[in-house]
Amino acid sequence: MNSQTILGIMQNDIMDSLLTAQQQRLMDTLLDNLDGMIYRCLYDDSWTMIYVSKGCEMLTGYTPQALLLNKEISYENITHADDRDRVRATIAEALEKRERFQLEYRIVRANGDIFWVAERGSGVFDDDGQPVALEGIIQDVSDHKKIEQALFSTEQKYRSMFDNSTLGMFQTTESGTYLNANPALADLYGYASAADLISDLNNISTQLYVAESRRGEFTQAISTYGRVQNFESEVYQHNGKTIWISENAHAVYDTQGHILYYEGTVEDITDRRNHEQQIHQLAVTDKLTGLLNRHAFSGKLASLIAEADKMQRKIAIAFIDLDHFKLINDTLGHRAGDKMLENVAQRLIQSTRPTDAIVRFGGDEFVMLYPGLRAGEDAEPLLARVMEAISLPIEIGDYVFNMTCSVGVSIYPDHAIEIDALLSCADSALYSAKNAGKNKVQMFSGTLAQQLGERNEIEYGLGHALQRQELMLYYQPQINMQHGNINALEALIRWQHPEKGLIPPDEFIPVAEETGHIFAIGEWVLQTACQKIKSMQTEWGYLVPIAVNVSPIQFLRGNLVETVQRVLRQERVPPHLLTLEVTENARFKDEAMFTRTLEQLKRLGVCIAIDDFGIGYSNMAYLKNYPIDELKIDKAFVQDLEQSVTNGNILLALINLGKSLHKSVTAEGIETEYQHRFLLHSGCDVGQGYYYSRPLSEEALAEFMREQQPKFDHMQRVAR
Repeated sequence: MNSQTILGIMQNDIMDSLLTAQQQRLMDTLLDNLDGMIYRCLYDDSWTMIYVSKGCEMLTGYTPQALLLNKEISYENITHADDRDRVRATIAEALEKRERFQLEYRIVRANGDIFWVAERGSGVFDDDGQPVALEGIIQDVSDHKKIEQALFSTEQKYRSMFDNSTLGMFQTTESGTYLNANPALADLYGYASAADLISDLNNISTQLYVAESRRGEFTQAISTYGRVQNFESEVYQHNGKTIWISENAHAVYDTQGHILYYEGTVEDITDRRNHEQQIHQLAVTDKLTGLLNRHAFSGKLASLIAEADKMQRKIAIAFIDLDHFKLINDTLGHRAGDKMLENVAQRLIQSTRPTDAIVRFGGDEFVMLYPGLRAGEDAEPLLARVMEAISLPIEIGDYVFNMTCSVGVSIYPDHAIEIDALLSCADSALYSAKNAGKNKVQMFSGTLAQQLGERNEIEYGLGHALQRQELMLYYQPQINMQHGNINALEALIRWQHPEKGLIPPDEFIPVAEETGHIFAIGEWVLQTACQKIKSMQTEWGYLVPIAVNVSPIQFLRGNLVETVQRVLRQERVPPHLLTLEVTENARFKDEAMFTRTLEQLKRLGVCIAIDDFGIGYSNMAYLKNYPIDELKIDKAFVQDLEQSVTNGNILLALINLGKSLHKSVTAEGIETEYQHRFLLHSGCDVGQGYYYSRPLSEEALAEFMREQQPKFDHMQRVAR
């Protein structure tokens, strides 16, 4: 072997040595940088370490030198005492099967902290196949274990809540089968266990919901909104009975956005639904008659209209009002009136078809709804049966009554399609039937439509009349009959319509009362009259009293006292110069309110007059006890005085009644010399009518005062 060959061999040996060292360094670097501890230990009682990577210190808190050959501590002692037997048994089982082992257990770090580790490895066997050592990797899995334990704890809590909740809980497929159910849900649906429920209910749509469409509505709601809340349905129990439930549920999706399942809760709301039904029944049922009440009318008619549209049929709406019913109430009392209404209700029920509906609208007013008609005329025989049934004698106590009724009828859709409009048409027809003498059936017609249109025009115009300054006051003098002097003025409202001309109050005041415009109009009248008192004081130097009419609606339902007080204060008018005239039948709308309002007004200092006296419900009690200053005898007793001895006798009685109670008595409607003299000699205090003067406009009143100035001289004069 020459030198060259020897040199080559030496170079190769050097290169192999360098490569081996480099590979070892690379291997050491890789092992040291692994996340965890690489080890080889003897398979003995102490797990005596014969190789430990640098990751040991990060994992256990001990340096590799401390563990090698158990110099400071053995790995057996690092292993948590509670886990040592399990770890050794698991590894022994794997070695016996010549399998790799993998397990998790706890270790105690150098600082005393307890960490979870995962160990993966295999055995090293001698020539006889006996295990002599172990080698593998141990890694820190504490964070993973904490998450796992938290998940387990959460699952346990959820499972406990799921199993022990009093609310039914479920998971279902989108197609309608149960994946999971808790005991409460099984009990709710009448099953012995959740397993029985899941096994039996395999089609929620047909087996559970009474209305099969509800499952589709359930899934559609979740698809649209992502969840359902308070989804109420009637469902079958296992025994076939039905209950009402309320569901709250949402969809659970996978990472691709596909629905995995629905989950939610179920609550039995049967008792609540029954209670609500009872409350609803009470709310829509008239307590006295058991019929539907006014609150139920619109809903019932709306449902009948929807059905009529589908079937292309008509509906008759009959507004029924008992004739002279008030007479029974006033003479025999409300108990007798209630008995009458109960009898009438039963007769209406007996004279109608099962498909018809009867509504007690209020008081003695009823509404009959006749659906399924081919023509409006088909309602005529139905209504004839009603008229006949009501006309039969009715016994109440010792009395026998022969009642009649007036009926107004409208037809859907011939006369109107809106509910309010249909009722207005029937009401207009009823009004016409009553005016025609009662005990009649009146069908709505074109003529009535025209009248209704005119009324609607008035209603619409009233809404703008004040703003457009179309209302005005006329003034009619009231004359002291003994001396011929001016006693006061009565303010009378007029409406100067831009198209219809001058409209008298009897045409628009009833509409104003019905629509509520009367409150604004009444306040305007008060304010304008008080301003007139001030202007006459300024212009003429007289304090002239003015009387204004107060509607019963305004008197009993408005804030009349506050309004009068405010107007008097604003206009600085002495209260005694203002007289409020109210019709005597206002007291019967609400006697307590009537009394209270009269007393409050009297405390303000204004005068109170009873208008249209004699044609209402006069009795001595209220005349004696109420704070009334003046009685105004209705003109009906003054007219035809020349031909009617009865009217004369009534006038004398009314005047004497007023005198005996120390009330001032005014007679209205005086038009002739004879009437004037009769009332003068009968002791009447004040006269009013065309005989003395017609109602006067502002300009006409100024001229009247200039001509009649001596008749004002007795009044209190004030500095201008």
